[in-house]
Amino acid sequence: MPVAAPEGGCAPARASVMANRWAIGLSVGSMSLAPKGSPDDKTDFGVGELALRFRATPHLELELTAGGGRERTADNQDGDLAVTTVALAARYRFRPEAAWNWFVMGGLGAASVTRHDATDQERHDATQPLGTLGIGLERRFQHLAIQAELRAIGLGKATHPQADPPMAQAADASAMPVTTTTSDPIERTGGLFSIGLSYYF
Repeated sequence: MPVAAPEGGCAPARASVMANRWAIGLSVGSMSLAPKGSPDDKTDFGVGELALRFRATPHLELELTAGGGRERTADNQDGDLAVTTVALAARYRFRPEAAWNWFVMGGLGAASVTRHDATDQERHDATQPLGTLGIGLERRFQHLAIQAELRAIGLGKATHPQADPPMAQAADASAMPVTTTTSDPIERTGGLFSIGLSYYF
């Protein structure tokens, strides 16, 4: 006997977001940082970020991120500096079951801004506390999703003394080397815009 089609020919309902609570995300974008109080003295970086997320409730998602990238000069060349970041953050999704859903996020972590060829010890010594707040929009396709995100970033004082903190001086190859050291590395503020892809499982 033929099986009757669903009334109205409707497709089966999409599975709840709680059916796939884990996600891996990869994003690329542009980050700008400037010394606190000197917003015009900014440095731009091309960055990538890898994220591992867990959906604790339909609305609340926790994520661990690690990222970084190289300075981009005004003529779109690689600069001398590099940035690395790691953070633990939370996202609140306003329409978790909708195909188009937007979210706000906040997180804490650590970052370092050093020469791109710095040693692990130099990066460790340059580590600064990081705080971030952001907003984003995601389009979900079953297991895959694409997103755009905008974040504000703040970096506090470094936890270790550092010689010649980067971005405190103009990148001028003809400048004389400066040998003074400081135990009060500069604070920084800035922002990040990124586009990413996620896989939910």
